Amino acid sequence: MKIKLTKAIQWLEKADFEAKVVIAENHDKALDPAPSSDSSQYQTLSPDSCHFHGQSLSSPKECSAIFETHGPSITYLRHKSAEIKLTHPKGPRTRFKVFGSPGTPGLGEKWAFGYERDVNDPNRGRYPHQGNGGGRAVATETKSGSQSNPGKETGRSGSGLYFSPIPISAKQFWSSIPSDADILVTHTPPYGHCDLGVVRGSDGSDDGPVPPKTGEIGEEEAETETDQHLGCHSLLQCLSVVRPRLHVCGHVHRARGAERIRWSPVPPPSSHIPMEMKADGETGWIESTTEKWTDPSPEPKSGKISLVDLTGRGCGGESGKLDWDVDVDTVISESTGGREGRKETCVVNCAILASNYPHVGGKRYHKPVIVDLELPVCEESQNY
Repeated sequence: MKIKLTKAIQWLEKADFEAKVVIAENHDKALDPAPSSDSSQYQTLSPDSCHFHGQSLSSPKECSAIFETHGPSITYLRHKSAEIKLTHPKGPRTRFKVFGSPGTPGLGEKWAFGYERDVNDPNRGRYPHQGNGGGRAVATETKSGSQSNPGKETGRSGSGLYFSPIPISAKQFWSSIPSDADILVTHTPPYGHCDLGVVRGSDGSDDGPVPPKTGEIGEEEAETETDQHLGCHSLLQCLSVVRPRLHVCGHVHRARGAERIRWSPVPPPSSHIPMEMKADGETGWIESTTEKWTDPSPEPKSGKISLVDLTGRGCGGESGKLDWDVDVDTVISESTGGREGRKETCVVNCAILASNYPHVGGKRYHKPVIVDLELPVCEESQNY
């Protein structure tokens, strides 16, 4: 696993992009710290946990430490945020805040970075192992620099994310998304958006081993089952409060695509607002419309790019521009935290894998999704 991770990081470093944001996902058990009870040391993997998909797992501490040696173009996020600065003279010269998390709801002990769904999540209780969080502890945060912060073990790429013996709610888990985030990068999609898939795996997604009947069910038979929304309901609630420009996700392979959510303020009186729509004293906006993206070049073998144009410069004109007014957004309001201008969010499921484990007939792949997004241009006089 260490060799594969090292090769992946080296490949990313060579990619001709000024910045690359990296998160782990539910298959990356070798990156899941799983600390011991005193939270100061990485836990030794049990014999049953030392193998995953038939492969031996390396030490999570050693694998996470690999990110200490990566180049400056890579930002590894484990449930934390970072400010990305693009300073190349021929580039856009901009800065933006991105929050990244590998957390995925409804996972059992077999998978990495799991947390328990909240009681109001439509998927809670649908799968037997989810009633008590799958028997594992739930992810939470510590303050940077504290003794219980495993981030100090992994250098600059670390985080305050660890698995607490005291479960927290999914709402609390996602409340750490900063209110001024421009972009979210999460493994799980939000509930109801780019998350339709077939429930087959023990992790409550379409990404898992096919359950046996009289024998193994092939993918063709499994795909005749009814699609269900597999995303996180609590993440959607936090999304309605922060309303970032862009939310990039994956996990549900067959849900690859994009949707633009148009937000509207919740009408008064606020006393009638359900409690689940509130986060940290703030009320999330409601979804007024959702527009699905049509891939201009869906064929995997096509040489044309799959472009999501949010700039208004494409064939859609101004109607295609994301409604996200930075000038209005600077107006501070006690009720919205200065986010009045955030009227749209584009959710993009950019899953590369098109097939699911055990990949009957071999792995199949989607084309990468390219997003053209306007960001504020920094003046040359500004310090980076």
